[in-house]
Amino acid sequence: MTRTYSHLYSSLVHSLLDQIADKTTPPESYKADMLKIGQILGDALLSELEPSQSKVLLAATAEDADFLAQGILERLEAAIGSVAFACFWNYRTNLFDLDSLGSAPILKTYKEPIDQIDILIIVKSVISGACVVRTNLENLIQKIQPRKILIVAPVLYHKAEETLKQSFASSISDKFQFYYLAKDTEKSQNGDLVPGIGGRIYERLGFGGQTEKNKYVPEIVKKRRAKFLPA
Repeated sequence: MTRTYSHLYSSLVHSLLDQIADKTTPPESYKADMLKIGQILGDALLSELEPSQSKVLLAATAEDADFLAQGILERLEAAIGSVAFACFWNYRTNLFDLDSLGSAPILKTYKEPIDQIDILIIVKSVISGACVVRTNLENLIQKIQPRKILIVAPVLYHKAEETLKQSFASSISDKFQFYYLAKDTEKSQNGDLVPGIGGRIYERLGFGGQTEKNKYVPEIVKKRRAKFLPA
């Protein structure tokens, strides 16, 4: 097992990554840790944003929305004001996620009204084969042409950046910037990164399997959707 850390490394980052990798960490503590990790990543992303000029869209999966994505949103909105949000419910068809293999069809989406977006932020708790990120990014760039595409995760597989870049034309992949805390080189027999995030995110959060987590409507979606409903 080889793990390397990014320039965002700190003793707090080390502690939080150890806690989420620990399979004995209970779901409530895991959720709190992911929220804190989101806040750390959100602070790091602020260097990419111009408060008075940047129009930002943050996209996450349903299982990440209330924790990792919420932490990032808190930091961004405190600094630049409004940030548009999109949420995806994906179903991975290849749970072994071997490098570039696998697909992750979108079952449903929540997208806030957007026109022109300067910066697109794609958030995922862990990026291994990159199929979920690839699918959701393909969906989003059909309608927007951001200047920057920030791909954000606590943990990456060491081949994930190249795998994702190879999935897109250079006109898109040249916009990619990756923000992560750690990079791992090993996978278990069932395809999970080692130590990764301690397993599969929806199981660690207490959602059960894919079917159960895709029935979950994040609180952040409920609250934000209410703002767009007719009075």
